[in-house]
Amino acid sequence: MFPMNALHTAATLLALSPTVRAAFFYPTVQASLLEHILVDTHGAHASGFADAITPCTNYVSGSQNFGRETAAQWLRVAFHDFVTAHVAEGTGGIDASIGFETLREEDSGSAFNDSFSFFRPYVSSKVSMADIVAISVSISVGNCGGPQIPVRGGRIDATEGGPFGVPAPETDLPTTLQFFANSGFNQADSIALTACGHTMGSVHHGGFPTVVGPEAVSANNTAGGIHFDSTVAVFDPLVVTEYLNGTGQQGGPLVTSFNESSRSDLRLYESDGNATMIKLAQQGEGFLGTCSTLFQRMVETVPSNVVLSDIVSPMNIKPINATLDFDSSGKLIFTGYIRVLSSSAATAPTSLSLSTSQSKPVSLTPETALGTNSFGVASFFPFSIGITDPNDFHSFAVQGYGPAKTFAIQASAFVVPSLTFSASDATTAVNFTVAASSPSYAKRLFSRGSVPTVNVQAPVGQTGTLGPAITTFSNVAVSKVGSKAGYTLWSGLVDIDTTATGPASVAVLDSKGKEIDILFV
Repeated sequence: MFPMNALHTAATLLALSPTVRAAFFYPTVQASLLEHILVDTHGAHASGFADAITPCTNYVSGSQNFGRETAAQWLRVAFHDFVTAHVAEGTGGIDASIGFETLREEDSGSAFNDSFSFFRPYVSSKVSMADIVAISVSISVGNCGGPQIPVRGGRIDATEGGPFGVPAPETDLPTTLQFFANSGFNQADSIALTACGHTMGSVHHGGFPTVVGPEAVSANNTAGGIHFDSTVAVFDPLVVTEYLNGTGQQGGPLVTSFNESSRSDLRLYESDGNATMIKLAQQGEGFLGTCSTLFQRMVETVPSNVVLSDIVSPMNIKPINATLDFDSSGKLIFTGYIRVLSSSAATAPTSLSLSTSQSKPVSLTPETALGTNSFGVASFFPFSIGITDPNDFHSFAVQGYGPAKTFAIQASAFVVPSLTFSASDATTAVNFTVAASSPSYAKRLFSRGSVPTVNVQAPVGQTGTLGPAITTFSNVAVSKVGSKAGYTLWSGLVDIDTTATGPASVAVLDSKGKEIDILFV
């Protein structure tokens, strides 16, 4: 069995090329994909995820004149998904069930389908829609001046809607507090989480005419939004201080609405005599840390059968698109990039050294283009190395920026990027080729003798939600098609019978059913 960090893949998900690519994932496939979204936000090799909320006033799903803000929408989506949890029963939380619930009165507005439409291309066999909902909170807050919310993966998408139980503007105070209690938040937590969630964004006449009157509608604000505070696109404590001081937006329309029955924030804030709001104001910038803690609790509220991963941490040195493939002459090559995170362009390294378990060090120089993110600056060092003896290729090391980093790798079997592709017309078809090393070794590696075991998975549309379901094709038939560089080549074809909503995966499994290689197309 090979270690999980000896996996590789390819996909537009890594945003390094519109063509198929393979990349060894570190420390795991899921963690690497989530880290890419979290870290590679702007500039070179960006994932494109943060483009939706750049600048933070941006509305990615329509005209800027609507007065909507995608960054705030993402927070609302996550809250609505979370708050119907019943933690005592081990149900609900962040599970993407909100996608099935968009016709409910308590989920009024366009935020849910807007967000799921943007999220769905990022969903794959390794990253669920629920994980994307969770990471969107971190990206939204971190991109708009707030703290970094820790990110974990491993959520499982619901297959149907959950129970009702989202506080609405007209919901009475005892019911509101009970909804929060069901999801594990006491009164003070509920007040603070509401303030944190309402430091960005607006309430719109278009979705809530009983909260915001038609006078809010204008040529540049056609949805009729009224902001929660005076810094609508900045994550800061102003919503708290403006509420307490009666200045600016005074806490927003859920405090000041012409309709007293719709002043749900006011009822909640006053429920303890404003003690929690006063405490939040006294924290100053410490308010951001409080919000970080509460948001982390929110996105880590999951059904009891879900085991979340370790926190996904930015990697200072990360191999990306580190590819095994065959060149035009049929020789095995190892290519890709080393991404280095540094505090600024001035502190970024100007060279690196890369060596493999069978080669001497080679010097790497960075590309001119840099990536920028909340953690600093990313520089990218391309490399290309010929591999003469795959049996002796089990690791590579990077030196030149802090302590040397060594990464495990395997070359016994892999999905061949240059010979694997997907094509979509009325349906999506995946054509793949797997390279397997010597027949004697392959017999020990695969459950079907020397024939590779291959599974293909793809995200596809499903009824009732914009969140994809994952369809799986197990033990796909393969046929021998030739050989290259000492490898036997096996090819197969899967017609998914519908159009994939995101990258399909081709995985090679060992005799114990463990993935030894995976490729996204």
